[in-house]
Parts: sequence; C-alpha cells; structure tokens
Amino acid sequence: MNFYLGDSTETAEGQATNHIKREGYERLRKKIKLQLQSDWSVSTTKLSHQPGTGGTTLAMQVLWDLRKKLRCAVLIDPSCDKCVTGKTVQKDPLLDTRTIAKQVIQLFKEGDHPTTVLLLQDNEHMRYFLQDCIIREIAEQKINANIPVVIILKCERMIFISDDHDDVTLHSELSAKEKGYFAAKEKHIQSHHREEPGSFHSFDIIRHNFDRSHVESKMHSNDGKEIIGYLKRNKSSHRTKLFAFIALICSYVPGSYLLQSVCESFHKHLCADDQGLSFEEIIQPFREFIVTFSKQGGKNKCVRIAHPVLAHQCVELLADIGDKRSTATLKFLKYLCRKQIQPSLLQFFKDLLTKRERTADGQERFSRLILDIDNNEDIGSCIFVLKNASETFKYDPFYPQSLARFYYSRTTDFGKAEEWALKAKERVPTNSFIADTLAQVHKNHLNKAVKKLKEKDILTIAGKAINAFKQEEDLAEREVNNMLDENITKVFNNRGLFGYLQVARIVHDSLTNLHPTWEDILTHAISSPQLTVLLKDRNLLNYKSVITDLKDGVHTKCEFFDSYFTYSDPMNSENEPPYLRPEIMDCYSKYTSLSSKKDVGPLHRLKEKRASTFPGLFSILNHNAKQSNLNEITELWKKVFQGKPADEDVACNYILANIILSNEAEGVPLTDLKTILQRFMDEEMAKHHTPEFYLLVLLLFWPENVQGQNNINLNKYVGPMRQSFEKKYKIYLQFRELVPLFYLGRGAGLNKLIHKSKLNHIREQLKTSQTGKQSNDGDMLKQTSIQDLLLRVQGVSRDHKTFVCVAGQEIEVCPHKQASVSRPGVISFFLGFNISGLMAFDIKYSTKLQSKPVLPATSHKNDTVVSGNSQICHTCDLVKDSNHWTKVHPVLMKEAEVRIHCHWNQRGQYECIASGLRWVCKSDVTLQYHYCNWNTYSPFLEPMQYIQGGPLLDITIKSGQLEEIHLPHFVCLSSDPSFKSEMRILHVEKSGISIEKVDEATCCHAKLLQPSFSPKGVIFRFGKYKVHCELMIYLSGHILRTYLFPSDPSLVEAVEKQEEKEKNSKRILVPRPEKSLKIKSWFSLENTCNAHVTPERIQLRSSNTTPSFFMIRLENLITDIGLELKHEMEVVWKANIHKDYLFMQGERDVSYNHQGPNNSSSRVCEETLC
Repeated sequence: MNFYLGDSTETAEGQATNHIKREGYERLRKKIKLQLQSDWSVSTTKLSHQPGTGGTTLAMQVLWDLRKKLRCAVLIDPSCDKCVTGKTVQKDPLLDTRTIAKQVIQLFKEGDHPTTVLLLQDNEHMRYFLQDCIIREIAEQKINANIPVVIILKCERMIFISDDHDDVTLHSELSAKEKGYFAAKEKHIQSHHREEPGSFHSFDIIRHNFDRSHVESKMHSNDGKEIIGYLKRNKSSHRTKLFAFIALICSYVPGSYLLQSVCESFHKHLCADDQGLSFEEIIQPFREFIVTFSKQGGKNKCVRIAHPVLAHQCVELLADIGDKRSTATLKFLKYLCRKQIQPSLLQFFKDLLTKRERTADGQERFSRLILDIDNNEDIGSCIFVLKNASETFKYDPFYPQSLARFYYSRTTDFGKAEEWALKAKERVPTNSFIADTLAQVHKNHLNKAVKKLKEKDILTIAGKAINAFKQEEDLAEREVNNMLDENITKVFNNRGLFGYLQVARIVHDSLTNLHPTWEDILTHAISSPQLTVLLKDRNLLNYKSVITDLKDGVHTKCEFFDSYFTYSDPMNSENEPPYLRPEIMDCYSKYTSLSSKKDVGPLHRLKEKRASTFPGLFSILNHNAKQSNLNEITELWKKVFQGKPADEDVACNYILANIILSNEAEGVPLTDLKTILQRFMDEEMAKHHTPEFYLLVLLLFWPENVQGQNNINLNKYVGPMRQSFEKKYKIYLQFRELVPLFYLGRGAGLNKLIHKSKLNHIREQLKTSQTGKQSNDGDMLKQTSIQDLLLRVQGVSRDHKTFVCVAGQEIEVCPHKQASVSRPGVISFFLGFNISGLMAFDIKYSTKLQSKPVLPATSHKNDTVVSGNSQICHTCDLVKDSNHWTKVHPVLMKEAEVRIHCHWNQRGQYECIASGLRWVCKSDVTLQYHYCNWNTYSPFLEPMQYIQGGPLLDITIKSGQLEEIHLPHFVCLSSDPSFKSEMRILHVEKSGISIEKVDEATCCHAKLLQPSFSPKGVIFRFGKYKVHCELMIYLSGHILRTYLFPSDPSLVEAVEKQEEKEKNSKRILVPRPEKSLKIKSWFSLENTCNAHVTPERIQLRSSNTTPSFFMIRLENLITDIGLELKHEMEVVWKANIHKDYLFMQGERDVSYNHQGPNNSSSRVCEETLC
C-alpha cells in the first residue's frame, strides 16, 4: 500500500490530485517543527501505527514535504534482501550503528551550510543505540550547532498501541473527518479508474474502516468467488501452497514479504515440471490479491498480499477449505532447509513462530500463529510445528525454547518441557535468558503440582528450580561483567533473582499449609539444634541446606530489588510487569515476620518494616508512610547508631532516616548530621566510600547561598561518587533510567531537599487531569505547580559537558538528556540528586548570545546593545572611542581561589560588563580570563620607567579565534593627548616578557589586532598623569572605610576580597569621582560629624595590591554624614549619606556590580558632585 505514490496521477488538466493525509500528518509535522526550534542536538519523534494503517506512507509524505527545508534521509540496509550461500556472516550491530552515525553527521555538514537531517527508521532498520552514537559522534567531532543536527523519525509498526504516551499514533479506525476524505477520494477513483475500481483493495479496506465483515463480503464478489473456486478445486496444488504461505506471513508478520525470486524458487522446489512458468503465470489465479513492489531501488521485486486484513481473511478461507495454518507452515519449513535463502525470510519465519506480541494485558505467551493453531486446530499441531522448526534450525535456541514453554504451560508433560529447555540451553550455554526457560519449567512444575505433593516432593522440585535460577543468575552476572571488557551495553537479566523469590514464596505457602511449624522453620524462629531434630523426624535432613538458605537468599535478593527499584525506573513501563514489585514485597514479608512473641532487636524491627537498608528507607517515603511510622523508624535507627557509632553504613542510614523525617516533621538539626558525616569524610579515603555515602555528602553540604562560600570542595566527592556507582550498580541498571532521589528546592536547611514522592503526588494529579497520559521526570518538571517548589540553578556547558556554578565552584553535572547540551553557553536547570551524582533537568540556554547581554529596559530581547560613551570625566568626550559593543555578563567560576570570568559568544563585538575587556570575533568563540598581580613584574617595569595603566589580564581562548582585543586602561588621555604615544602593552610569555605597541588607543581601551594570548596589560611611562578613579565605602560595626584607587577592576576585586574578611561588612554605594585625578597625588577626607579620620592623607597609587583607605569611627551618629575628598584645598568629590541607611538591619550588601571603567555606580545616597 502506498497512497503517496498512488495519488501522484494527474488529471486531464495536468494537476495532481490531493494526497490523502491521515490526521497524524499535521501532528507529526507540528512535532518536528517544535523540535527544530529546540536546543537539542538530537531528538526523536515516534510514529506508532498498526499494520495496514498507512504509517510508513504518512512518514514518507512528511519527508517529501520537508525535503526543501531539511536533509531528508531513509535508513536502509543494502544487503538485507540479498540471498546468501552457506553460513551468514555475523555483523557487529554496534559497529554498524556507529558507521551510520558518522554518515548522518557528514550529511548534516555537507553543502554551503549545515542543515538538520530528518532521518526515517522503520521496523526493519531499527538501531536502538543510534541516538546515543550520534550524540557521541557530535561530541567527538566538536560540533557546536545552533540548530538541531538530527531529528530521528521512528516509524514503528505495532499490533497493540497503548494510549498512555505522547507518540503520534495511527489506529485501524478512521475519524469522522478521515472518513470524509476517503469518501471523496472514492468518487475520484470511480471516475478515473472505471475499468478497475475493485483492484484498490488497500484503499477499499481503509475506506470501510478496516471492517473484516466488509472484506469477507468482498471475497464473495465475482473476483473473490473465482479465487475461492480455484482454491477449492486445487487444494493441493503448488500454486495454492505458495499462496497459502504468502498469506500466512503477511497476516502474522506485519511488514513481511517474499522476494519474487524466492516465490519462483519455492514453486520450482515443489513442482519440477512447472519450471517454464513465469512468476505472473504462477500467481495468475490470485493476481487480484497480490501486489509486487521494489524495495530500496533493487531489481528483485517483493511480493505480498495487498493488505494485512485481506491476508488474514485469506488464511481463514484456506483453513476453511482444509489448508490449515500448521500445514502451510510445515510445507514452507521444508523449503527453508535449502542452503541459499533470503536472510530477511529467516527472520520473518522466526517471528512467525516465536515472536510474542504485547497487548493491553501484557506479553502473549506465544506467537500469534501458535496461538491461532492452538485455538483452531489442536495442541499436537503446535508441538509438531515447533518440533520441526527446532530440528530444522539446529543451532537456533528460540524454537526449542518456545517448545519447552508450550509444554510446561499448555500441557503437564514437564519431562518433555525439561528436555527441550535443556536442548535450548545446549545451543547457547552462556545466554542467561535461554537458561531461564529450564528454571521456569521447574517453577511451573512446582506451582501446578504443589497441592498434590508431600513435603519431600515439594523440596525436591524446589531444589531443582532454585539451582536453575542460581545458574541463570550466575550467567547474568558473567554477561554484565563481560560488558565491561567488550565495551558493549546489555540489559541485566533479573529473572533469576525474581524466579528464586517466586519459588521461595511457593515453598513457604505450600509447607505452611501442610503444617504451621514450617513458619518458624523458614523464618529461623527456632534454633539450629531444634531444626535438626525436626528435619530428622520428618526424614528431610538431606534438604536442610535448601531450607536454611531460603531466608538469607530471600533477604539478599530483596535488598537487590530495593536498590533496583529505588534508584532506577524502566525506560519503558511495558518492560516491567505490574506483578513484579507486589510479589517481591509479599515474599519478603513471609520470611521476615515472626510468629513467636518475644523481644527482638531494633534492626529486626527495621527489617520487618523494610527500612533496614538505605534504599529501603527511601521506599518508606515512596509508599507515603505515616509520620508516626517515620518517627518510630528514626528512633530505631538512633538505637542502632548508638550501639555502632563507628559503622559508616549505620551512620548513613541514621542520617537518611532523619532527612526523610524532616520531610514531615522536625528531626536532628542539619549541623548535627553534618558533624556525624564529617567523621567519615577522610579525603585520602574518598574513593572507598559507597555511592550512598557520597549522596549524603552532596545533600548535607550543598550550599544554600549560590554566591556564598562552601567549606568543602564538592568536586572531591562528585568524581569518586561516579566511580563508586559504576563499580557497584552501573552494570545492573543498564537500560534503566536513574531517578532523582531528591531535587534542590527553594527552602533552607534540610527543607531545601524535595523528595521525589512529593513531586510524584503532584504528577499523579496531573496524569488524572491529562486523561492518564504518562509523563517522565523531564516532562513533569515543566509543570508550573512543580517548578514553584524547585530552585533553578545557573551553570555552563562546554565540550558537550554540563557544569553547575555554585559557591565559587564549578561542578560537573550529568544532563538528564545528553542531547539537550548542544553547544557551549550559559544555562540554567533544575538540580536532581541520584545514586550516581548530580543530574540536570530541563536545561535551558540563557540567550542565543550565550554570555548574558545587558539589555536596556526598552530594548527587545534580540536587539544588539549599543554602548554609549558614558563620561568617565568631563573631558573624555574629546577622545575618540568606538561604539556598537554588545555588553555581556561573564559566568564566574573559582579554581584554587582564583576567580575565572567565562564567555561564550557567536560572531560579533562584545564588552565584558565586569572588566571592560572588549573583543571582536567572526565566528563562535569561548574565552576566559582572570586578573594577575602586577607586583610580580614590577622589577622588570621599573628600570624601564613603566608603570601599570590598567588590569593585567591572563586571557585564554578555549575555542575559536579573535580578530581584535581591546584591553581596558584607566589613564585620562584627554588631559594630555601625548600620553597615547607613551602607551604600551606588557606581554608575558613562557619564553619571557616583552613590550608591544598598541594598534589604536581610545579613551578607555588599547586595541590589538590578531592577538596572541597570555597575560597582557596596558602600561605607561612614569609621569604625573591623570587617571579615572573609583571610590568604595564599607561599614563594619561603627567603622567606615573609604578606598580610593584608579578604575581598575582587579583592584575592585582586591577590595572585595579584603572586605570579605571583615565581620558584618556592608557596602555603601556612592558615586565615583567625575574628575580624573593625578596619580601619586595626596588626598584627605573630611566629614561633617567631626569624626576622627585615619590616616590624615593617602596617596593615589596604582601599584599596591590592596588599595589604601581612610578609616572613620562613627560614634553616636544622630545626623546624616557628609564626606569631602580634597586634594590640597580643592574639593574633588563629596556626598551625603543618610544615617538610617548606614545602620539599617539586613543582609550584607552584595548587590554592587562593577560596571567597567566607563559606567557609573548605582546611587543610593544624596550626592553633590564637583
């Protein structure tokens, strides 16, 4: 069926008729449009469609319509339809996927400019690691794109489609609007194809809403009667056998087909005397129902029934006339013994007999064909078909596996089931999933026969099942350990662990039903000598190890599942059956509760409450425990901790119990919990802690003030935490999504930790209001009601990594979706804490310019900010300065107490708002800088009679290239234009120090073209030139400190660092002097309160690391204070400060933001300027 190609016929006027577009078309286009507007480098849109509903056609329509805007491509396998001789060569699917990823990236980069690739995948060409491989390839090739690199369109054909997801779906049911479209199209077909209107079978089936009764009526039309008549007259003909199998695979294996050459070969195989017949002659009796088409431009045509509904009706018809499903399968099975065969046909045949479809009730026990043979024929036919397939494909384990499953679930012949399960295991002895079949045989034997068995028989079969599940568990462990050596990814098989618990539960229930004493035996409520006597009396001493090991085995496996379920969720809810968790909890409770009424220790009470482990404590919150229960659990852990204060695991559990309690009531103060944990925080032993320990370090010591300081370096714990997780949990949680155990909220103390159960409660309400649709953690956090609880933090991305900037530290964070980190830039996100470390959710880039621009109140978001030439002093307007600079805020980070300023920019002209540094770039650039100390280079400058004229900046270019750099200076060139010729650049390199000329000097900057990078700063010849100045005032207690220094941002930083050491220091924002002042001149400070000023004078200097300051002691201040700065007798600056402002209560003022040398400070006091 291909409506798109079929509708390309032209009318008499030469115009193409309208294509039929199902309602999913517009929704799919809309989703792709939204993804094109996102910041994600790679995204996936899924189109789920039931067989025969036109899903592939719809996807191809979308690609065709978007071909001019996007680079549209279809994923194919050129070799999939080629016949092979002998043994098939095994390809590495992961290596193949990596090759595809490289080709996709190459397609994105081709042409004059990169263009987003829209890549279509269908069922035959699914690559489940493709998105991960593309993301990895983007990072390796260092692609920083402002547009999505790839949008993957997964067109997946499914028998059953649930409604609890956000995929675009096509069901085998038309809407009222679609029915109208098809009705109108039917009239067009009838008018333009009068001679053959009945041959449009696919169209006709959809037009009548996939109604099988309509198809049945069509079968009794003239054409249908002719085919039925032929089939009845020629039941055993070779043509009928070929047609029967074509109908069979097209009905039961969606998307399947036979190559024309295979059809011809099959007919030749059956009928040697018909060798001269052409393909058209072979299928002539059924030509009406068969379509042929070319695949991937190949010469060999493909053959199938026109529509799956029609194919199913043909299968029913053939069965009615005596050509049973099992007969058609067996006939073709003989043909498949040949050495040369279509590879895809082998897969089609395997799906026919072994693929178990998912339905609303879970996964089917057998393939749809086997189920129909069972329902319409008999059990013996199913066994005969599966046995023949198992003997035909002697190396394939899946056929004997299905046969063993059929024996133990549909018959009571457990001996045969065991026989075929062993054969499957022999074929692939290292596969844990195949080994599971033997264990399931014994478990089902025990479960079905338990009511008729005695104690000894129960324990005998249970022992076989337990041993089989243990072997499966060992194989699963080897598989995941081999993953590390072979660098591959596999899902961990937990069926051995769960099967053990199922057997333990059956044993408990069956034995306790026989005699209540077994309750005490299985829960170890009686002593070992008593147990020996009991077992000896019952002639069960040989089973003692099985009996005594059960409880410990149950606890060990339940602890595994506690971690498994608490720390992770399935990627797809369908991968976790709903009965899994309830059965595990039930088994745990059976082997933990005590029937004897005697005192037990606090640890056993905790086990009874399933709160004896770290993940077990989390499950208490997940199940909405009452506050009284939380209080009791916390008290029990307090008793355990008091008995074992040096046990790190006990301490961790006690701390977590208090954190959990804090979500409902007051617990132990945060400071006390920190003290407990700090006893174990030995930095030299940091790599030997558990992931749970590191999680507590992050939770307890995460700074509440983003701009404040933290007394520990969290980076020393984040890295070891990830290593500890990889060692302990990673291999078991492959293909599962790590869940955030806590989110960072807006509160203080322990209240800043928001447990996921609170958000899950809101999510459940949202799911109800959204008609039950599922939402993952990323979608959940987009809800306003949830965002109100959480704190959005600031960070940066570079080299496709994510970092959070907090308390002077830059800490790497794992993005929830790696594709959301598409380029370097300033980002914000919600922070989650999971068992592997920190995770960033809902990542958003701050602006398209990356470094945050400073925007005027009246400007639009994307406007370029034109920096005006604000007066530094009254005469600076006489000196030329450039404009059209986009001002940007830096992202601040700290490395070894050094404050790093970071910028990420696209092409343009930029000025850093913090330092006044300017740069010009013609492409994307990443740069960072920090201030250096001039004192290191004074011995070099003084003999040459040079002095610093601005900050010394150590600039590093992380990526990209600068065309120009403009270094800030503080010398007032308007006072003496000759100073321009005295201006130089100090250049510090590894090879030594050099002095360079400037390319151009402006009032505030020295320009360099095509610069190289290392520490650089503006210098001048000695002289009494004038400089632009800063004046900063701080109040600490009753001491007022007034700093005077040249407008050098590095000196501003030095003052701020100095004041951070003072207790309760508060910044008083005042205007800077508007006149330039002479360097090396002496200044005095007078006040209207006659308060004592120390020292009497200070010298304006540029060389000191921390500027000099006046100190005034303010006692019993009852009026406003006026300040005057004088040079000799001239007042060069004055201001009045309100007394109420000086001593107002509140937080330390940290709002001052240095605006660079050409902007005024904020004014919060009355001012009178000279």
